[in-house]
Amino acid sequence: MIEKDWKYGKYLAYDEVEEIFVPTEKGVRVLPAPFFYDKKLYFELHKRYEPGDKKSFPKGGYEVVDVSGGMRSYELDQVIIHPAVLQHKKMLDKMARKAEKQAKKKAQTLRKLNREDKPKHGRKGRPALDPAVKAHREQLRLETKVRSGGKRGRPSLNTAAKEERAARDASRKARSGGKRGRPRVAK
Repeated sequence: MIEKDWKYGKYLAYDEVEEIFVPTEKGVRVLPAPFFYDKKLYFELHKRYEPGDKKSFPKGGYEVVDVSGGMRSYELDQVIIHPAVLQHKKMLDKMARKAEKQAKKKAQTLRKLNREDKPKHGRKGRPALDPAVKAHREQLRLETKVRSGGKRGRPSLNTAAKEERAARDASRKARSGGKRGRPRVAK
């Protein structure tokens, strides 16, 4: 930002504007130099005039429309494309590149799937066990069955253990008065 002399005083302008910031399309959001520090206001480019195109713009200039529809005039070095627009364009370009990359990846995957050298044997699942391993496993299964007596799960208590447990439960009931849980302490 620089200040330039004018016949009525001074005005703000941009110094050494890059090519990507120069607005050319009608309707693009722009940022006039006087409003550089107030970027929330909205201005659109109405028309760009090159030097000598219009009598009222001998050095060239811009006509810019503000939010309320009012027309403002600026010199060629006073208007740039709003930075938010450029960031939006960068984001759109990035998204387009990403979509292109995904399409390319999808095409590669489809090409891989459609290859002709793919084996076509029709067999699926786990391969059959070796007969020796199968016989060994069957033998182990039979041995465990013989050891357990053919019964599965936890063995039941014998009668002596059952009687002992019943006696223990009866004494516990006698102490607590048949109530379960932690005993109450008298206060």
